[in-house]
Amino acid sequence: MEDLFAANVLSDGDSAIREKRWHLSYRYATSFFNEYFDGSQSRSYEEVLWRPGEERTDKNYPVVPTEIQQEVHGVLVGYDVGADLTVRASMPFITQSTDHISIVPGYDAFNISSSGIGDIVVMADYVVHRTVNSVFRVAGGVSMPTGSIDEQGDTPRSAGDQQLPYSMQLGSGTWDTPMALIYEKYGQSINWGGDVRGTLRLDENDRDYKLGNKFGAGVWLSFQSLGWIDPGIRLDYKWQDMISREDKELRVPNPQFPYPAPVVNPEAFGGSQVDLALFAQVELGTEGWFTRLEYSEPLYLDLNGPQSGEDYHLSITLGTSL
Repeated sequence: MEDLFAANVLSDGDSAIREKRWHLSYRYATSFFNEYFDGSQSRSYEEVLWRPGEERTDKNYPVVPTEIQQEVHGVLVGYDVGADLTVRASMPFITQSTDHISIVPGYDAFNISSSGIGDIVVMADYVVHRTVNSVFRVAGGVSMPTGSIDEQGDTPRSAGDQQLPYSMQLGSGTWDTPMALIYEKYGQSINWGGDVRGTLRLDENDRDYKLGNKFGAGVWLSFQSLGWIDPGIRLDYKWQDMISREDKELRVPNPQFPYPAPVVNPEAFGGSQVDLALFAQVELGTEGWFTRLEYSEPLYLDLNGPQSGEDYHLSITLGTSL
């Protein structure tokens, strides 16, 4: 969910809003995961679940997460230092819940959840080149490890609460460096642009693992001649590496198969996907208020698996300038 908070606080291309130095927005986002992929091939829950009498491999597990719901409430604040430089910060509050099936007695179907503050991101946008109707920007900053990586819950691994899987933690546990290159072109009726972005993990965290580095690229197109609403479309490519090293508390004492579920196997993370998004932005009067709604679904998934793939992502933003 951290990509949500690398987004610009401002409504793109609105010069009137940019005349005010302070920019504030609230964003709600939710993602839903419910289907497994191994590479580009879809896998059913039963294919991923291992049952006694079946051959155990590194592609099936005695515990299988099914539906995963993630929600983020984010506050984003930006300030124009000058005509070409904007600094901004974002703080997310995350809630997430995962349903499971398993062969463990008493845990045939169970749920785990976590919630709290995520990693705070501070970034700067700098305009490298500007024309009458276009702008090229670079952005970079730091993601601070303010989100917990010590969330616990009741799982079949042993009695009582234990360390929750990587996917249920609230932050990376590392100092990370988000960065981006952004180009935007504005016309009388059509705006378009593209970006290249990435996140580098600088070191392992206190639990001896490092989430995968991330890379993405996207292009977008929006229409400005439809009155009160500006709809658009976006195509995104995303890639993420698998987890480096591991949190040994997530293992079970089985030398041949130490991972009881795919979400505790560091090699069952990362991969690539292509997303198609539809969005619409509405300027709310003349006081700088705007709202933006965006919905996306993957067109293609190629995941290190078996891994639960994203079904959809939805976000709603309300913002203004002061």
